[in-house]
Amino acid sequence: MKKKHLIASALALGIIGGAVAVPNAIFADSNAVSTSANTSTYGTKDEVKTPGNHDIGLFRTKDLFNVVLDGKSPLTEFSVSPGYGHVKIRVKNSTKATLTFTLKHVNSGDYLLTKYVGAGEPFTWYSKDSFSNGMRSGDYEIQWRAGGAYVDATAWGISANSPDEL
Repeated sequence: MKKKHLIASALALGIIGGAVAVPNAIFADSNAVSTSANTSTYGTKDEVKTPGNHDIGLFRTKDLFNVVLDGKSPLTEFSVSPGYGHVKIRVKNSTKATLTFTLKHVNSGDYLLTKYVGAGEPFTWYSKDSFSNGMRSGDYEIQWRAGGAYVDATAWGISANSPDEL
């Protein structure tokens, strides 16, 4: 007999709980529901942007190259597409000598810059440091040298619509 009363009591509590919970869910204030789970954000150096305070566009980037450099004077060739003139180049020099790289715009024949990377050092170059409005589109090449020594390094490059995307 005690089992019947225990089961009946548990059933009654379940029915009462359901009778209270269902109307609360149905008539809940929709403004009280948090939308933070549906808000996407992204950051810049200065502030966090959300769809409510900024028109979000997809960042557009393109990989330019990712190479292992070895030999006496390896050459890296890549192209910058129109609209992607902001470039970042990252180099890790494993050579026991200073690594020199010279950037040339092939279409015009112009040598644009020469940079030096210390022995065993990493180095990052941003085009905005030399070309505030970005680099012109076209074909480029980088000549890598280590003062007569064998070059042992890795390098990669990426281009983007704006310097903030790098």
